[in-house]
Amino acid sequence: MIGAVLRYLAYLPANLAFVFLAFLLSPLLAAVSLLAGPRLPSILQWFATLDADLDGGISQRVKGYKPALTGWALWWQRTCWICRNPAHGWQSELLGMPAAGSIIVRQVISEAPKNQWYVMETAKGVRFFCFNRDQPLFGGFYLKVWLGWVNKSYDRRNHHYAFQIGPKRA
Repeated sequence: MIGAVLRYLAYLPANLAFVFLAFLLSPLLAAVSLLAGPRLPSILQWFATLDADLDGGISQRVKGYKPALTGWALWWQRTCWICRNPAHGWQSELLGMPAAGSIIVRQVISEAPKNQWYVMETAKGVRFFCFNRDQPLFGGFYLKVWLGWVNKSYDRRNHHYAFQIGPKRA
């Protein structure tokens, strides 16, 4: 398990750089999407999610994401989607752990507060982890903490690297 933590910490600077770059490039990437369609072309898709296009907020019924937008409104919505899910492609393809043959070695889940801990293992025996917690704050707000590699594979190929700490509304 120490190896998984060290690997996670070693990947952290690259992850932070990719996420920062996704935030920085999000207006330009959203502009490209207005010409290319809701899925970014080629390697640019690594700045967005692999399991959804830039209109994913609509199909996932995320509050505030509206169908049939055009022009500046569509550009803004796609910019926001990239910022909401920055660099998931990089986190999966470059920093992720292979999903094929992976197993859950240990799982601990509690509800109050919501807390999840997973230890997983790749088909080659490499261990990795996932820690997810929603820490209640005040007024219906939570501090969402997600560290390690996501316990399910969104793209069905890799468990993507996760580093998320921020507010969440209930």
